[in-house]
Amino acid sequence: NAGTTAIVHRAPVITLSSGMPLGGALSAGYRKLGMLVEHLETRIHEMESMGGGHRITAEWVLREIDKFSQGLGKWLKVAGDDKSEILTHSMRCRPLTEFKVMAEFGAFVGYTACRMGREVELTYQKGYADGSILYEDSRLQGCNRVTTMEIDPIHACIARHVIDIARLSHVVECWIGQVKDLIPRLDEEYGEASVNMVFMDQRGTTFHDDLFHLEELQLMHPHCRIVADNTVKPGAPVYCWHTTHSEHYATTNYTLHEFLEASIEDWQVVCDYLGP
Repeated sequence: NAGTTAIVHRAPVITLSSGMPLGGALSAGYRKLGMLVEHLETRIHEMESMGGGHRITAEWVLREIDKFSQGLGKWLKVAGDDKSEILTHSMRCRPLTEFKVMAEFGAFVGYTACRMGREVELTYQKGYADGSILYEDSRLQGCNRVTTMEIDPIHACIARHVIDIARLSHVVECWIGQVKDLIPRLDEEYGEASVNMVFMDQRGTTFHDDLFHLEELQLMHPHCRIVADNTVKPGAPVYCWHTTHSEHYATTNYTLHEFLEASIEDWQVVCDYLGP
């Protein structure tokens, strides 16, 4: 009617503290990651419906993420292919029972954390079986945990979910926050000289600052191995120069292809801390 005024109720626009709507470009990356979670959940349902739920392991999760990144998720960049081979070799070179912490800087979706956690789990299983690791010793020393750090809370939640699917929550722990703020927590929880391996996959421009922080707090045991990814693209020039020229590190620079990108060169820098 002419004398009636229509009242239209509009749904409120949810924004972040910066004022950016969640429906904008910022959430596009999260929606893509949601596709990964949906892929894993769908495959889990398929496995369970066929009676294959017992085959859902860490290796299965890693294979499924690889498959996803080769199909719908070609944008998903994880440390797979040759990079995973270097990382696995580095872990197998570290004694897991003498010093108990491996740290990852930059969890993303939990792909590398699952690889690291599974390697720890396999080492303990083998040690218990052949008697090289006594249950009493490992119980007194505490489980060889993998601590992964992630600044983005959404990424951290996805990483924790992926770690749960891989059944590695008893080995891997995901902390939320900036690496520079969480490194002191390693000292508080595990003590001095407690880190025997570090995998750096956060922003390359902070690699050298985070390494200095580890040195300053004396967290790295002598011969702690540090593996730094993406040191050419996007790049970590200060870190590369420091670890290559410092007398405190024995460093090897590996040149290889970016994950699923044969035309793009990248480096992984692997160095052993020789002590202060």
